[in-house]
Amino acid sequence: MGLFDILKHDEDSPPVIAHPPVIYGLGFVVGYACNIWWGWSFGIDDAIALGWLLIAGGFGLAIWCFWYFLRAGTNIPTNKPTTKLVITGPYRATRNPIYVALTCLYIGLASLVDAPAALLMLIVILPVMHSGVILREE
Repeated sequence: MGLFDILKHDEDSPPVIAHPPVIYGLGFVVGYACNIWWGWSFGIDDAIALGWLLIAGGFGLAIWCFWYFLRAGTNIPTNKPTTKLVITGPYRATRNPIYVALTCLYIGLASLVDAPAALLMLIVILPVMHSGVILREE
């Protein structure tokens, strides 16, 4: 599998604009760069503890979601077709728990590195995720 194979879509897969980790990652890089440029800070030491808590929770939720996908025998990447609908575990509460996990990881990392500008980038990332990924998957 080559580097650009992840950009290819199977004809049965949703036409998402980009893989969700790429959207979150690009948003974080832009937000963190702005944070360095502007020199912003949360100004509280408790942001680090909150950051670790959100990162641990995000990883835990993501692993739980992946477990249910693997158990059902369906694909996780957005460029591959879904073979089964998962409606148990975390999917009983929300249709997109992996995106909730990514958001928790994002907020945790922004807190950990003291980057409020990166946190503000969620104002851009979440609507992009909704229109460019979630609606297209549905």
